[in-house]
Amino acid sequence: MTSQNRQTSGDLLIIENLHKSFGDLEVLKGVNLNVAPGDVVSIIGSSGSGKTTLLRCINLLEEFQAGRILIDGDEIGYRNSGGKRRLMSERAIARQRAMTGMVFQTFNLFPHLTAQANVTLGLRKVRRLPREEANEIARTWLARVGLADKADSYPAQLSGGQQQRVGIARAVAMSPKLMLFDEATSALDPELVGEVLSVIGDLANDGMTMVVVTHEMQFAREVSSRVVFMSEGLIGEEGKPEALFGNPKSQRLKEFLSRTRT
Repeated sequence: MTSQNRQTSGDLLIIENLHKSFGDLEVLKGVNLNVAPGDVVSIIGSSGSGKTTLLRCINLLEEFQAGRILIDGDEIGYRNSGGKRRLMSERAIARQRAMTGMVFQTFNLFPHLTAQANVTLGLRKVRRLPREEANEIARTWLARVGLADKADSYPAQLSGGQQQRVGIARAVAMSPKLMLFDEATSALDPELVGEVLSVIGDLANDGMTMVVVTHEMQFAREVSSRVVFMSEGLIGEEGKPEALFGNPKSQRLKEFLSRTRT
């Protein structure tokens, strides 16, 4: 790996001047963000501010037009060749994508597989683990998310909250360096939100590095080491939760918080 693709700071995630457009619509307009190991960074902001697009760029689910993303010193997605910026091969991108785990708004479980089989699929197909080792890891993580007794259940037999917890177990079982959560509770009935937030909180307490897009302001206030407010494709304000929620500096953040429960 060339020196230009390595960074020497202690940050696990570095985003530099990130730009992303869909056609003529510029969604990310030069985002800069650093996340240190063990940080829990919550991203808040109105719909359309670029929060989900930012996560999808980190995980290479979206290509981006300019800027750099580095995870653990490895520049993600692109290499400079002959003075031109070129997208890496699918195989190389797949290897990089394994550094992150992502939990989506929708559960994305395979309906024909049990909870345990959903968790073991990546362990066996991507990490090439033996069946018994994969099963042991899956059982461990299902127990960690409170679903030890649901290992043999199919998604249709689980509540929405339980399905999302299986999704979390599936992601963290792959031992990613960075976890990404995209509005993980937005598809849940209100009474099921707490059980999923509790699992995410437990992972935070264990020191897992996470970037969490959320509309749950109380969760962001209590669990985050830092909160980032996005507005119109840029980071409008960021800081410790107590400072950002207690003493917002920008008018846009004040207006946003006035419309949400904090």
